[in-house]
Amino acid sequence: MSKVSIIMPIYNVAEQLEKAIQCALKQTYTNIEIILVDDGSTDGSGALCDQYCLKDSRIIVIHQKNVGSGFARNAGLDQATGEYIYFADPDDYFEANLIEETVAKATESTADIVVFGYFDEIVDKEDKVTTTEKLPKLIGRLEQEAFRDNFRDHYALSPYALWNKLFNHAFLKQHNCRFTNQKVGQDALFNQRAGFDAATIYYQPKAYYHYVFREGSAVNRYRKERFFYEYTIADQFEEWMVYWKKEEKYHDLVNQHYWGALYLELSNLAWEDCPLTGPEKEEHIEALMENPKIKQAISEIETEKEKNTFVKILILLLRYEKYAAAIKVMQLRVTVGKKFQKSFKAIKKKFG
Repeated sequence: MSKVSIIMPIYNVAEQLEKAIQCALKQTYTNIEIILVDDGSTDGSGALCDQYCLKDSRIIVIHQKNVGSGFARNAGLDQATGEYIYFADPDDYFEANLIEETVAKATESTADIVVFGYFDEIVDKEDKVTTTEKLPKLIGRLEQEAFRDNFRDHYALSPYALWNKLFNHAFLKQHNCRFTNQKVGQDALFNQRAGFDAATIYYQPKAYYHYVFREGSAVNRYRKERFFYEYTIADQFEEWMVYWKKEEKYHDLVNQHYWGALYLELSNLAWEDCPLTGPEKEEHIEALMENPKIKQAISEIETEKEKNTFVKILILLLRYEKYAAAIKVMQLRVTVGKKFQKSFKAIKKKFG
């Protein structure tokens, strides 16, 4: 019976934490260790972890200063002794049979990674929950070449999420799959790195995880390094496709990543706390458009196939160097679009 390490990075989530820990403890698969990494919480989350550690010997608690979820997960990986690794987030929850059924598939298929479905749950301000089941397009065991040839279908289901995947620990060690200190998108970089050399993937067409998004809970603020973070993800994605020798086959996905970096930077400039003046914002976007990879992506995206009118307008404005207008359109979207938070979440999920 293979041991499984459930790693959970924790930072100021006291209200949701107990439910997540209970989900881990109630797994029908009992040969587990639950590694709770308290990343410098100040709201009592760390004390709650310690309380549960006293109740169940399978729980291991690590307390550290706040260094971000990526390095918190690394601390968990350093402590883990399981043959399989599962990363859960403390503000979500998951089904009791998640570990049992995914480990069974991993064992019988000798998979490096098991990918499974999840429930996308949106909780509005009145606590009304809208749930959508998301399942993989692919089914069963795919060896390396089949995985690479069918990557577009893999990419269709939250490719950069950690919580809908079970990882073989030996595989992660062999290929030095670790998290960087990047504050945003470290999960995307980790998944990309794992994908470089994955030899066998198993797709389980069943949902186990509940990804919870609470409207109004997201704190949208200006980040000076935001474009750098997103561009790093896009750059490594292109490196990944080149490594596979699939850069031509998935050239449109490469372009989507670079466009995604610029899109998210436009939204970054639209937040109220952005310190840049209007002319400075325009100058900043103009400078980014000088980047040959960004410029190529904007010029090659087929706008006639774009179903989102707002996105189409943005691309055309950028293509014709109407940078001030593009910024104003995004600002208008942020200011008056009450549903923007949902759309931003969707874009963020897509681009990592």
